[in-house]
Amino acid sequence: MSPPVHHHPKKPGTSRRPTVTLRQGRYNGTVIAASTAFAKALDAFRGIPYAQSTAAHNRFRPPQPLPPSDRVFDALEFGKTCPRDGYLRADMSEDCLNLNVYRPAGTTAKKLPVIVYVHGGAFNTGCGIERNMAAFVSWAADPMVAVNFNYRVGPLGFLPSDLTAKEDLLNLGLRDQQLLFQWVQENIAAFGGDPDNVTIMGLSAGAHSVGHHLMYYADHPPAPFAKAILESGATTARAVFLPTHPRHLIQFREFLAAANVNVPEEEVFDRLRQTPLIDIVKASRIVWDKYADSVTWPFQPVIDAPHGLANSSQPRLNSSDAAAIIPDLPITSWRSGRNLRIPVLTGYNTNEGTIFIPHAADTNAEFRHFFQNLIPSLSEADLDALERLYPDPVTDPSSPYRTVPDGKGRQFARLDAAYSHYAYICPVLQTAHFLSTDEQNKNPVYVYRYAARGAFGTANHGDEAPVVAHDMGLLGGKGMEGLRAVADAMHGAWAKFVVSKSGDLKEANWPVYKSPFPQEQADEKWKGTVKRGETPGGDRGQKMVFGEGNDERTVLAVPHLKWKGMKEKGVNVKVNKGVPAQVEGLTDVEMAACRFWWGRVELSEGLGTGKGLVKPRAKL
Repeated sequence: MSPPVHHHPKKPGTSRRPTVTLRQGRYNGTVIAASTAFAKALDAFRGIPYAQSTAAHNRFRPPQPLPPSDRVFDALEFGKTCPRDGYLRADMSEDCLNLNVYRPAGTTAKKLPVIVYVHGGAFNTGCGIERNMAAFVSWAADPMVAVNFNYRVGPLGFLPSDLTAKEDLLNLGLRDQQLLFQWVQENIAAFGGDPDNVTIMGLSAGAHSVGHHLMYYADHPPAPFAKAILESGATTARAVFLPTHPRHLIQFREFLAAANVNVPEEEVFDRLRQTPLIDIVKASRIVWDKYADSVTWPFQPVIDAPHGLANSSQPRLNSSDAAAIIPDLPITSWRSGRNLRIPVLTGYNTNEGTIFIPHAADTNAEFRHFFQNLIPSLSEADLDALERLYPDPVTDPSSPYRTVPDGKGRQFARLDAAYSHYAYICPVLQTAHFLSTDEQNKNPVYVYRYAARGAFGTANHGDEAPVVAHDMGLLGGKGMEGLRAVADAMHGAWAKFVVSKSGDLKEANWPVYKSPFPQEQADEKWKGTVKRGETPGGDRGQKMVFGEGNDERTVLAVPHLKWKGMKEKGVNVKVNKGVPAQVEGLTDVEMAACRFWWGRVELSEGLGTGKGLVKPRAKL
């Protein structure tokens, strides 16, 4: 396999290009011309390494910084991406820790604001270029510098087990991210960026990662960023277990078996470093496929300093507190105030669960089993309360979940609502709650809901990504006028947040979030009757909703022949542009759901028992 392009020295005779000189070498970039896709021309530097290759001796080890160099390299093409998805394609390599930088063409200014994107992908897939950061910079009203990058995913980046903990090798993908942040601090000024005005932004697993960094750098100042954007993610989202959780131990053994690693414990990682990469990748796919549908995913971040847990009887599993990125239950860190107090923008999509839940589920028993398997420590009383909170559309005529897309089981909308609240919406609102009720925090927090409908006629997980980026690959199509207006509002707000050192969004008419949840009464049944668009407690609970009523992508997703047939039958399918942006308050449904899930957050952290670490069913 040929080496990544970023290792290629400059060829003689190459025409003049934008150039930067770094400690690790000199890099010649390229210019992206202005076009219908890019409002302004850009300088682009692609495939610049920020760490050494993770192959061979460096496999299953922390990332290693690059040595100094005076060589000249071309940074014209994207570098290799990290192995993922259970396949090994030509664009993948273990020499994948590279980044891309975009800035306005001909930049001579200094101290431009910086945005760093952390990609999503369930910690098992994804790569830096999933978010079009070139478009983000090009369409921004003010100049800025953007960075996107790769980090290790799957077992190469996240292989939780007691043995991995013993070897101090947990959360390698998060360590990659932190080395990238350090690289930005040391090098972004060479591109015209301001290392003191860096915003980190993540989607899904990327947002979960950002949440963990908000905790880590509170204990390890100074933070290498000044603001944070979390799209559909939080440090308390989904599950953050100990490496000794039974689920992780079982998955680790299954991975070793699939990779044909059958050696004494002290030889396991040496053998894994010698195992052909294709065998590692295939083994990861075998394990992933077993757990994907139940959303009990393998290869995840874990608490990596169990001896730091409150009231923990767990043995010390690693040798250094400095190695711990997630030192405690995330909810415990929030409650103890171990978090950065910086400007934060966070939010969620209306239907986060649609792409994860079982689409064919038809009965209440299937609904109940899904959550029983996902969160084994839910009691029978918990499951009964869950059923009441999300009424069964099969037996309850008043259930709001009776309407489902064609071909889906009758539990589809119900599962979507419950899983959306559990995994994304309520963790996002929990982040906003803790930040907005912290008397020591003088910085703003903003909350959004993305509502423009796509596939299934719903606003699904990740749908906002090209809208935030102002990616004309989506927005430039015919019939996207309404969504372009949504993008103008959404991308414009994100860009203002990045540019402003204080994160102020008054110009976007976006109110600062104030939690409507009383800290002392979080578990009491809320008896309000607020409907969507109204606000409990005056100005409390206000968030910005983008794209309400827009369904242009839903229409676009209708197969051409079906669309043509509907027109021939005289069916008048109205396309709605919706409202680009408007303020709304939390609803009674959202508040009741979050009270339920917040009271059970410990069941998805630590050992997942809610016992021995913090008081179960705690207030928040």
